[in-house]
Amino acid sequence: MRWHSTNREQDMPPSGQYIIDILDVALDVIEGMLQNEPDFQRVSDLAKQLDINRSRVYRILKTLEQRGYVDFDPHSQGYQLGLKFVSIAEGILGRIDLRREAEPILNELAQETGDVAHLMVLYGHSAVCIQRFQGDHMLQVATPIGKPLPLHIGASPKLLLAYLPKDERENIIEQMDLIPFTPNTIKSKDQLRRCLEEIRANGYVVDEQDFECGVYAIGAPVMDHNRCVVAGITLTTPESRYKPQIRDKLIQEVVKAAKKLSGRLGYQHVDDGQEDG
Repeated sequence: MRWHSTNREQDMPPSGQYIIDILDVALDVIEGMLQNEPDFQRVSDLAKQLDINRSRVYRILKTLEQRGYVDFDPHSQGYQLGLKFVSIAEGILGRIDLRREAEPILNELAQETGDVAHLMVLYGHSAVCIQRFQGDHMLQVATPIGKPLPLHIGASPKLLLAYLPKDERENIIEQMDLIPFTPNTIKSKDQLRRCLEEIRANGYVVDEQDFECGVYAIGAPVMDHNRCVVAGITLTTPESRYKPQIRDKLIQEVVKAAKKLSGRLGYQHVDDGQEDG
């Protein structure tokens, strides 16, 4: 997390000097193939179209074929983009739709509380923030967008782990290295399991300085039309503003925001108790 007192991001240095030539050419090949879909394309045709050395195009296509990104047709001796791109596109589109639906809700939560509202999703064995909005308080506590966070710390990371199917959850827990970040960080896997059980029972999570001293976070699950947890909404606030008398109010606001986003994703609440999937 980082502390800052303005909404302005730090200036980024020019990135042109970091271009990787062969990767740049490979992306040209992929984009060139996309223009000619759904036809199979021969190496010589692509090389001529893109004005790239034929042997270079061939090596790129063979690498992409080995990784499943293109398919080779022996009959035409041509290549076509593979179904792996469909899988990637579906994942990206799903996140984009989620972000778009979440934006007004996160913004409203941030403005009502004055703190930072985050949208976090599971990414492998980590959690990442994919969107956030800041309130109007001078001192803000924000999680960087795109930075992977361990699943045993913070609010939404633990929440996302808690709602995984039991076998998948246990598999991840067994592989976890519970690195301590503060004196409040969970120290054992049994303690983590008890924490996750409590999260599922409550329907929300409160992180009291287990990731960074002086930082508190409240998280609630976002569910889709299949009643699967697809994200977590987290509100972060500094210790100076986290008072017992407003704790319950913040929990209510975060849970309300998560339910609102769940509704926009097609979730319909059913009073049948919490399930430990």
